[in-house]
Amino acid sequence: MATPKVWIDGHVVPSPQAVVSVHDRAFRSGEGVFETLRAYGDHPFRADAHVQRAVAGAAAIGIDLTATTLHRGLDELLAANAEIFAGRDSVLRLTASAGEIDPDSVFPGTPASGARGEPTIVVTSHRFQDDPRLTREGVRAVTLPMAREMPEVKAVSYLVAVAARQMAAARGVDEALLTSPDGMLLEAASANLAVVRNGVLVTPPVESGVLAGVTRKVMIEVAGRAGLGVDERPVHRGELAAADEAVLTATTREIIPLVEVDGEPVGDGRPGAASAALLAAYHAEVARERAAAGR
Repeated sequence: MATPKVWIDGHVVPSPQAVVSVHDRAFRSGEGVFETLRAYGDHPFRADAHVQRAVAGAAAIGIDLTATTLHRGLDELLAANAEIFAGRDSVLRLTASAGEIDPDSVFPGTPASGARGEPTIVVTSHRFQDDPRLTREGVRAVTLPMAREMPEVKAVSYLVAVAARQMAAARGVDEALLTSPDGMLLEAASANLAVVRNGVLVTPPVESGVLAGVTRKVMIEVAGRAGLGVDERPVHRGELAAADEAVLTATTREIIPLVEVDGEPVGDGRPGAASAALLAAYHAEVARERAAAGR
């Protein structure tokens, strides 16, 4: 398959020509935000929510982004790569940094000489790779006493998530669940978390220090269609022992069953009816949004 093109600062270019300065602030000090979107065919699902989160997160660290520019980048790259993906699902990654820095300036730095202090914005894409095993078998996880820095910002400095996933892999499991010092469940390294008990979907509130996940929000919206109530409240690690099921939510993975934590099964240790119903309701919402957009 041909290499997908890249959108960078307003221009679609071949991937080898998409160059970011070594003095870019995202590279030097992690000053940037990113969003990962799944495009179902030519439709980027919940693009508005992803863009608004990027704008808000960037503002929190002093980067001025406009929703119009980000939507333009997403739409133009989708169009540019349409022939390559030929209607298949793809994954879009939108990255925005604080721009190029003067390397001689005092920390945290000032814009490079002649620069206007504008952000660097890059959109890339690649073909979506499905893994049916995640839905069929579920995933296993370990708990780790770690937490995301500034959870309201989906920052390019993703060190906590990367380290947690590496620790999980070293223990032979798929995912890591981050916990507070007092044993409260927060989120997975790269996903939000919910447990199901007695027909109620329980998920830690955003205020507890978790990323406001776009897929998490959709799951909450469609839970009623899956026959589940919703309770957003703190969830202690010990509650997993009494849970009927648990799920993780993420843009590319959608809603997947969590079947084991720290070597102990969640529920009967297999994907259950609630996770299947949630996934079906999620897919129905994707289809509804695509139809409304004429895609």
